[in-house]
Amino acid sequence: MPASVNLADLGRRVRSARIARRLTLEEVVSRAEFTVSWLSKLENGQLAPSLDGLVKLADVLECGVDSLVEGLSIPPQYVVVKGGTGRTDPPVKDRKASVVVEHLADQWRNRAMNPVMLHISGNGNRGNPDNHNGERFLMVLEGELKLEYGDDLLLLGAGDSIYIYAAIPHVLMPAGRGTVKVLSVAYEPSSSAASSRNGTRLPKGPAGNGQSGNHTAKNRGPAARGKR
Repeated sequence: MPASVNLADLGRRVRSARIARRLTLEEVVSRAEFTVSWLSKLENGQLAPSLDGLVKLADVLECGVDSLVEGLSIPPQYVVVKGGTGRTDPPVKDRKASVVVEHLADQWRNRAMNPVMLHISGNGNRGNPDNHNGERFLMVLEGELKLEYGDDLLLLGAGDSIYIYAAIPHVLMPAGRGTVKVLSVAYEPSSSAASSRNGTRLPKGPAGNGQSGNHTAKNRGPAARGKR
């Protein structure tokens, strides 16, 4: 469901701007080549104008388009991304590693979570281990994942998942040859997921040294299958 515009508020702004300039409906439409019916429906929140129509209207009302539409965007209540249609970042790739990131919720701005599909091959992100403030959920959909989490080595197969404290540096790579497909959902409490970056490193200190209370690399769950 794409973001939409609050048409009722837009109509009230148009009417207020027209009245402030002491213009009648007929005077406005004669200057902008609209119809009275079109402008009346717009002012009553019953019509979504085109960008071209808004520009012409703002010119007649001697106000900027921004003043008519600023803050009127209504965020979506849900976002649907069909399989394989998510926006894909250029792969972080060298001779031995490749991580292709497919975004799954781009249309939801200022979201608290960042869901992506990872297509990992070669040495994965070994050259640039991930770590960021907050938490992360990983679920293997295809293939077998080798996860180096702090001092631990974990092997996860298709259907396995893990929930981690994301500030501890972690490397994701296939356990064998080929590509492993992983669903990743990151949560960063201090900033919106829309501005999050894979592989962002925290500054040194209590929040960025890979330790936080009981969330340490030694706290392994049942998903751990191996140890270096």
